[in-house]
Amino acid sequence: MEIIIRNRIVIDGQEEFIRETFEGDVKKLGNKIALYYKNAEEEKVLIKFDDKELSMTRYAEKPVVMRFHKELPTHTLYEGLGRLEILTDGFHMNEELKHVKLKYRLAQNDIPIGEYRMRIDWKIS
Repeated sequence: MEIIIRNRIVIDGQEEFIRETFEGDVKKLGNKIALYYKNAEEEKVLIKFDDKELSMTRYAEKPVVMRFHKELPTHTLYEGLGRLEILTDGFHMNEELKHVKLKYRLAQNDIPIGEYRMRIDWKIS
């Protein structure tokens, strides 16, 4: 199965577009969908979501978990940066079309870090 992740990142007025494609697996876990793959650094990644929230876990030397909730701000600990606040401005999941869209901002101590738009698609390759 093919997993395509597109990111639009804006930090300090600088805009960057990233598109990554990975081979992986998809599983249905109750009312959640789980996508498994290895990233470019060969770290295992698990993306799990339903219609209200998404979690992305990167199993690095020090695992990183990011949670995006449709209605609530969340936090993550990121090595080298410390505690980051995740403010989800938009969240849309469409299981039939096999995609998830996120719009979010990261902040640290109420200081904005950047704005992000992410789209994740999955399809049989």
